[in-house]
Amino acid sequence: MMKRMIHSLKDWIAGAFSCFALLVTLNTDLSEISAQAAGGGFFTLLAVNIKKLEYLLPDFTYRDALLVFLLFYFFVKAKPVWDVEVSRWSYRVPAGLTAFFLLFGYSFRYTNSWDLIFMDIFHRLVSLLMLIGFYLLFARIYALLIRKLSRTTEENATDGSRLGNWIFEKHAFWGAFLVILLFWLPYIIAKFPGAAIPETLAEMRQWYWNMINNYYPPLHTVLMCLIMELGNLLVSYTFGFFLNLVLQLGLLLSAFSYGFVLMKRWKTPHLFRAAALAIICIVQYFPMESTIVEKDVPYAACVIFLVLMLFELIRTMKEEESISCRWVIAYILAAFGTAGFRNEGIYLVLFSGIAVAVYAARLLWKENRKKCTRVLTAMLLPVLLVLLYQRVLLPACGVEDNGVKEALSIPFQQTARYVRDYGYELTEEDEEIISRVLDAENLAELYDPVTSDPVKATYHAESTEDLTAYFGLWFRQLLKHPGNAVEATMNNAYGWFYQEGYAQNYMMTSKIEGQDIRWEITQPAFLDGFRNVMERVAKLLSRVPVVNWFENAGVVSWMTILLTAFYIGSGRKRYLLPMVPLLTALLVCIAAPTFNYQVRYIMPVMFCVPFYAAMALASGSEAVNVRKAGGGDECDIDGDRKSSP
Repeated sequence: MMKRMIHSLKDWIAGAFSCFALLVTLNTDLSEISAQAAGGGFFTLLAVNIKKLEYLLPDFTYRDALLVFLLFYFFVKAKPVWDVEVSRWSYRVPAGLTAFFLLFGYSFRYTNSWDLIFMDIFHRLVSLLMLIGFYLLFARIYALLIRKLSRTTEENATDGSRLGNWIFEKHAFWGAFLVILLFWLPYIIAKFPGAAIPETLAEMRQWYWNMINNYYPPLHTVLMCLIMELGNLLVSYTFGFFLNLVLQLGLLLSAFSYGFVLMKRWKTPHLFRAAALAIICIVQYFPMESTIVEKDVPYAACVIFLVLMLFELIRTMKEEESISCRWVIAYILAAFGTAGFRNEGIYLVLFSGIAVAVYAARLLWKENRKKCTRVLTAMLLPVLLVLLYQRVLLPACGVEDNGVKEALSIPFQQTARYVRDYGYELTEEDEEIISRVLDAENLAELYDPVTSDPVKATYHAESTEDLTAYFGLWFRQLLKHPGNAVEATMNNAYGWFYQEGYAQNYMMTSKIEGQDIRWEITQPAFLDGFRNVMERVAKLLSRVPVVNWFENAGVVSWMTILLTAFYIGSGRKRYLLPMVPLLTALLVCIAAPTFNYQVRYIMPVMFCVPFYAAMALASGSEAVNVRKAGGGDECDIDGDRKSSP
């Protein structure tokens, strides 16, 4: 009885902490209240701090009351018994990271710094309570998710309606393909012949004026413009633009459909397959972004193929049957497309290729030399081909190298913030070193906390010696004020992990000015009304709870971290290998010039999320054995033992 009361009290306390974390408005201006404490005694100071806390909490409304009720109900009723052979750290670590992202993201969102957390003792204490509240809430949520995944079996894998069996079993590829196409068709019609972004126009200008460089991926530039020319030969440039859209959608929908083919092979329960299909069909960001003719769409499609093929390879690696030549060719094409359609893609291919090659060599070299050789070929040949393409073919074709500045967003932002905050510490020699690389005189004014583009645009280093001297100074500044450097990077990248990471630009128009590229691409005027309707539908869907989680950069990152922790905690560490491209893509986002609601940078990760649950289930039961009734003791999520019935 006493033990039950203690557990109940712990649930109520956890609920109280979580309510506090969700209700507090940390960015409230408390300066006037703080002034009231000057010269006061203990009770004055205590009263002022209580008043501060009062101002941080919102005026109570029925919505707040309902939120509090639901949170306490959740903590009291949702008590998962931890009866699975998965380390509790598989939900504790992601919960801690999520709490950290929410707390620090909030501060950077409103102040472009972590001042809301560290400005004084009062804010540090409130921040600590919020951190605890967020952790307790997400630890409970993640524990429920992991336990559900761990206990799901294949018993109902093919049980479903006739329609479900037709889509998921009989026609796994074309069924999913046609359903997605049906749901996306209104967006395709509304945006005919497709939408464009500034990068699309810039690639066309490069082609038209024969000034191609590798700032934009030359592979995409050449393919897109050749298809434009083909379309013009057949009908018009507008038709050529639409032909680009059709081809990139065909590639992307094929990648999605391949996932459903694998889910059939994995015997994923129909409920999870239906959920994956619903995410792809209903979440507006998927069709809205995919109907823009841009490099990121075929890049995302290739990454989906890459991740799914790697997962299936790892899942079947220990089987005696060798992999086919057709699979090797398909993987090489997917890997080359990943590296060719976006410059940063080489890192995804390189890191995952090396990791899988090492794993295959250790596992198969003595046991199955033929299979090992094909795996090594598939993993390493794309790296060689990409290097030859970038280092030999492109220079031979006269494609200019854009230099290293695109990879230096992090140090440039750190230097600019240092100059803004500690410019008075710079010597004449320091300023001279910076001026050989960046615009030192105007660096403080150019610095934008959320994007490195203004600073990066002033890059003008002329020699390796200039960069060497700069990095020496940068490192000394890093050692002198490490917090300032960390703040600069967090400020530039917090949006990838914070809950306000939604896309805000829907880009419904593909109007391209003819005088810029001499190619007229127009949308039919009679579709203007329908275009407006679909834009409003998209914006409405982006506000629907649960649906909009899957277009949120922060939530996507949390789910990726959770799946990674699940593999580690359940002993399925070999399945970390297919996660390497996704985790590398997240690191690329951190190093990117900006978040600034450019969610397309994280699109490859976002488009893989529908398959996460199926990947978790298919990872096998070699390390996770659900305890059967009467099979021993069970634990609740807090780690306390419970007697088996």
